[in-house]
Amino acid sequence: MDKLKTPKRIRNHVNPLAYRDEYDFDGFENGKNIIVDIGAYRGEFGARLLDKFGDKKNFIFFEIRKPFENYLKQLFAEKENVRVFGGDAGRNLKNILEKSIRKGVKVEKIFINFPDPWFKKKHHKRRVINPDFLKELQDWLPSETEIVFQTDQKKLFNWTKKIIRKNGYFKIKTFVEPLWGVKTYWEEMKEKEGRRVYRMKFQRNEKNDEKSLWRKLFLF
Repeated sequence: MDKLKTPKRIRNHVNPLAYRDEYDFDGFENGKNIIVDIGAYRGEFGARLLDKFGDKKNFIFFEIRKPFENYLKQLFAEKENVRVFGGDAGRNLKNILEKSIRKGVKVEKIFINFPDPWFKKKHHKRRVINPDFLKELQDWLPSETEIVFQTDQKKLFNWTKKIIRKNGYFKIKTFVEPLWGVKTYWEEMKEKEGRRVYRMKFQRNEKNDEKSLWRKLFLF
């Protein structure tokens, strides 16, 4: 394959709510755990994960910016254990993952690395992790699946942790070092600037399953 050219002059801020398309995926059938990267950018993080795990895991990459989506599809075209999707990841996450889950394939990790902070209050609904997104996840996300959130924006980190706690269906754990020692390109840039990286992972709390079942049976 000829050397790929990285897309240039791409808009940094893309409103996910402007993308209404919905995608579907028949799912992986090889029984290998799935790792999801939301906002895969130029694929450096995904490539490093592939270097570490090879074909021992399946990978799903989301990238909302069309030129980068096309770039990633070419970059990983020969990898049978990789799928790349565009559009709004929040709108499509369930559609893309649920068939694999039904086939018994475990979704191991969902990475959300250094997402756009959308600083203005009126734009908070555009953030990847928002109350509506969490409300949907609580109904279908397997309890063993961990969502890994990493950012260099302290205010975004605290806001995100607050809404997760307010949702009440997830347990949170903060951590210091990158998982598996794998860093993103953006993280390396911020480290050079002397910025701190804030990290947490959260997953659905199984203790809420029985409570949710009784509510569905008697209140709905």
